[in-house]
Amino acid sequence: MNEVADIYNVERDRIFLGSREKNIIFAKRLYIYILREMFGLTLTEIANVTNLHHASVIHHSKQFKFFHANYKQDQKNFQRVENKIIEVEVDEEIQGLEKKLKSIKKSLTKLYKIKKLKDEREKIKNLLTE
Repeated sequence: MNEVADIYNVERDRIFLGSREKNIIFAKRLYIYILREMFGLTLTEIANVTNLHHASVIHHSKQFKFFHANYKQDQKNFQRVENKIIEVEVDEEIQGLEKKLKSIKKSLTKLYKIKKLKDEREKIKNLLTE
């Protein structure tokens, strides 16, 4: 949302306040299109997120789709937001996996220590029973 607001030079909080300013409408269209195309949200879900009627969501989505297909600047704007989303998602995924890896390493260390103690006890038990 911040990237969309930055592209169209609007305050993030004003995008869904019902303004008819050109740059705010374009920001709204791009944001709705991103939710639909990249995140796969349904029209109802988008309507709930944006506090718009589903018919408005359909209208804005179709409008941006037309502009995206016919105007290079809209294609560039979409690409910019898409790249930002991909960059952030990849970074978050890496961080999440690194955190899991640390946890796994910690668990393995504990298990290896327990196994070593178990093996040592077994060895001692075998020596005593011989």
